[in-house]
Amino acid sequence: MKKQEEKIIEKILKKQAITQQEAQIIYTKEQLKELDAQHAQMPQLDSQDKEEYYKELFKEEIEIEQKIKELEQNKDNQILEIVKNLQHIQTPTPPKVSHFDLDTQFEKYLQHKEKHEKISKSSLKAYAATYRYLEYFTTKSTIFNFAFFKEIQQKLQLLPKDFFKHEKYYKSTFEEVLKLQKKEPCETLNTKTINNHMSNFKSFFDYLLYEEIIQDNPLSNIKPLQEQQETPKEEYTTQELELIFKSNIEQDYLNMCKVALYAGLRIEEVLSIKKEDIQDNLIHINLQDKTTKKHTRIIPIHKNLQSTINEQIKRNRGIYLFFEGNENHGARNIGKRVNRRLKSIVNSDFKTFHSLRKNFSQELELSTNAEDKIKKYLMGHSLSKDVTHMVYNRGKMNVEKLVDCINQITFDY
Repeated sequence: MKKQEEKIIEKILKKQAITQQEAQIIYTKEQLKELDAQHAQMPQLDSQDKEEYYKELFKEEIEIEQKIKELEQNKDNQILEIVKNLQHIQTPTPPKVSHFDLDTQFEKYLQHKEKHEKISKSSLKAYAATYRYLEYFTTKSTIFNFAFFKEIQQKLQLLPKDFFKHEKYYKSTFEEVLKLQKKEPCETLNTKTINNHMSNFKSFFDYLLYEEIIQDNPLSNIKPLQEQQETPKEEYTTQELELIFKSNIEQDYLNMCKVALYAGLRIEEVLSIKKEDIQDNLIHINLQDKTTKKHTRIIPIHKNLQSTINEQIKRNRGIYLFFEGNENHGARNIGKRVNRRLKSIVNSDFKTFHSLRKNFSQELELSTNAEDKIKKYLMGHSLSKDVTHMVYNRGKMNVEKLVDCINQITFDY
């Protein structure tokens, strides 16, 4: 019987474009029609036989009706389940603004950074420089997606290093710039600079995402370029130091080199020194990092450096010991100048102004018997992991020990 039922259902399926379940319902209803036809031809029976006949007959009918009910209920349940599942599929929240004013949003972004992250002026300038590149590549039809920023990353690798310094570049199309470069080859942006710009782009679009102006950040999956490893710097030899300090380079640069050698300072630290920072034969180094947190360090003035410091105070007219300090990208610009002069004396790609700090570090190790924390302090290395120094000494250092250590240095220039 079951095989016969399956064959009939199969025939129904072939005739009509319906589901297996619907075909089964049709078949069951046809069974009921057959039963109705049988009722019409019911024989003449006495009351007792009639009762038994109807009992048996309706038993089958009731079972068939129950089966239809269950099949239809099952079908309804499936439909309800589908509807329920569809309701659970959440439609993404549409963006507040489909088209946004780039300039306005970038201004708000900078205000947000300044207010909540207290970024420095130099960082603000860096973000502004990045934005100029975004403006350059953006048109009215630009769609800010992954492909757009991936293309920018590739194009930045072909742009001249001093792109925004010359109108012939930034007032030309990208294709025109490439043609110009073929005629006039020049140095291009390095990978570190490009990665910084891409990171700044991402930060800006993170802000737009936070403000619900966009739905996702198109830079999320863009990987940074592999940066070239910096050339390791070496210290100068004794003979090379003699050549430097006997050379005829300008006195300001020569004095800078001497301060770096005897105090172990980085170029931005040398340039940060104000005349008022020199008191009681001590140099007070005051620097602010990107979070505007102040870092102060005291460096005793070596006996061989005293006359140079006094001379430089008289030489420079401003408030700083050297030039205009670290203002207006001082460290970067003056760093280039002093390194050009040093290279003209000692022609090596591995030796720069920073090498003088390495000489100081080497001298601390070889010629002094000071504690490690004294040496670290003089080098400007973090002592935050030294619990005794940070908790019990409250980050303060014994000045007499610093003076003693500095005076053990044996340079003679």
